[in-house]
Amino acid sequence: MRYAKLFSVILTVSVWAAGFTCRAQSDSNVYNERVIVTSRYKPVVEETPKINVAPTITDTVSTINKSFTYDIVTRRLTSLYEPSRIKAARIIGEPATRLYNNYIKLGGGNYWSPLAELYFNSLRSNNKSYGIRAVHRSSWGTIGRPNDTVPSPTHYGQAPFSYTDITLFGKLITNKNLQLSADLGYQNDFNRYYGFNDSTLHAVMGLPRDSINKSDYNAIYNVASANFGIKTLNTDVHALGYEANLNVTDLFASYSQNELNFNLDGNIHYGFTLAQKYKGVAYLHLTYNGFFNNYNPITLPFGADSLSAAALLNRDDSTGRSILADRGSHHLYKANPYLDFIFSGFQIHAGAVVAVDAFNGSKGKVHVYPDASVTKSFFNDLLTATLAAQGNIDANSWNQIRLVNPYVAPGCQVRATSHYDFAAKLRFNLSKKIDFSVYGVYSSMDDDLSFVLNDSYLLHNVFNPVYDSLTRIKVGGSFAFVNDEMLRLEAKGNYYIYKNKLTQIQGTERVELPLYYRPDFDAGVAATVNYHDKIIGRLEVQLLGRTPFATDKAFDGSDSTLYLPLRYGVNLELEYRHNKALSFFLKADNLLFQRYFYWQNYPSYRGLFLAGLTYTIPTK
Repeated sequence: MRYAKLFSVILTVSVWAAGFTCRAQSDSNVYNERVIVTSRYKPVVEETPKINVAPTITDTVSTINKSFTYDIVTRRLTSLYEPSRIKAARIIGEPATRLYNNYIKLGGGNYWSPLAELYFNSLRSNNKSYGIRAVHRSSWGTIGRPNDTVPSPTHYGQAPFSYTDITLFGKLITNKNLQLSADLGYQNDFNRYYGFNDSTLHAVMGLPRDSINKSDYNAIYNVASANFGIKTLNTDVHALGYEANLNVTDLFASYSQNELNFNLDGNIHYGFTLAQKYKGVAYLHLTYNGFFNNYNPITLPFGADSLSAAALLNRDDSTGRSILADRGSHHLYKANPYLDFIFSGFQIHAGAVVAVDAFNGSKGKVHVYPDASVTKSFFNDLLTATLAAQGNIDANSWNQIRLVNPYVAPGCQVRATSHYDFAAKLRFNLSKKIDFSVYGVYSSMDDDLSFVLNDSYLLHNVFNPVYDSLTRIKVGGSFAFVNDEMLRLEAKGNYYIYKNKLTQIQGTERVELPLYYRPDFDAGVAATVNYHDKIIGRLEVQLLGRTPFATDKAFDGSDSTLYLPLRYGVNLELEYRHNKALSFFLKADNLLFQRYFYWQNYPSYRGLFLAGLTYTIPTK
């Protein structure tokens, strides 16, 4: 009963309020009330749900739209606190800093080692730049000391090298956002097949070193090059861009070697949006590499077997070409379509390389290689993980081989290396100062470049390239610590496991063929100090594991692998910047004075020191 009375009272009040509301609506057709809110104004836009359906009531009286407005009046309050003025910040480069258009570097060191560098370039311009750079580095030292009584096993005579490079370059940006570039260059590389000592020379050929002409075993490589390029600078989304480059290189070297290379490289790219949210770029990269070789020797480096040299260099009377002469062309065609985009925090690179190999044979062979990687960051960029599957085919031309091993035989065999690489990498960005990475790579390679001594040269100082098919596992890591740009510490290292795909039967077992000039590990540690951009120093330690270079027969008939010893070196660089125009430097390599071997029978200098200065000529 008590609840019934309460319900009756609530119902009576509700009916009375509804009747009052209806009468109020019928009093006037205009309802315009103004509410003035006085409060401290906070300029904040609050999120308020929008009412899409107008409320209605069930009544016979028609409803009328009502206008209900708010007026907010702001008043500035006077504060007794007056903050101090902040000085205007000065932005570096405003106004434009002075530029210098030249740079000269001169130096010299032990082993008669001169150094000279010259750079000249145009000053600041919105649409063009041009200049010249010239570099010369050489050394004319001697390894070991001769013995007046018996031929010395430690005297290798003069072991020189020389490198000279002169390049003219220019760039022009047109009104249509096109960048045109060109450069012309000339290089000269000089070295000598010095890989034999006095005792070897006497034992094999019965000659003293003074009786042979140094020019008979020099190796000189001259390279003339020209590059031309065009590139669009428009990077807008939904804009088509392109880039094309033509490189022509002509190698003409001692012992009648000539190689002409045409390289045409270009790409077309287009920016796009994915699902109206994600941006990406589509690329089509096209490459052509053509090599045209001509080899017709009149002489060979000193030490070639006289009988084989006479047979190989016998010239045909009708053509005038040697039996050793070679002429041919090698071609590589590659197309690489791929996409780069970011999707839900994943950085994705997806594509493939389609190559036509007319380098290793006259008939083109089609290869398809993956070209894909995925990168994702976790824990606010504390950890970044990358997975990649990539592959390609690369030419081993005469110009490429001599850069790897300058003591290779003239007119050597050339092949292209095909490889598939599958990698995983973890990068830990522990702070703004510490960065740490670990990675692992599995590679499958065909025709991978290596070297062995050429038996046609009695002094065992000339190499032949060999091409191996193998698998390689590389596990490594790197560490970097940066402290306010004043101190930088770096460490890195790699460990390698090789497995030759080619085998042979020895006795009752099938064993792998040996792989040469592939160390089992390499490592390095470096520290760089920059004291107020005034004194800059760098100290580094490098390690290279045992390197197999040959196979020898043991007394029991089994094969025994020969290794170059562990190579370790300490290098130091120091620079003192007196002012913007003048500085002094000191560079010291192999501070432990180790007589290590780059290649079999080729010992290095014990320690190389170089000192000099850099100077900029002031201009108006």
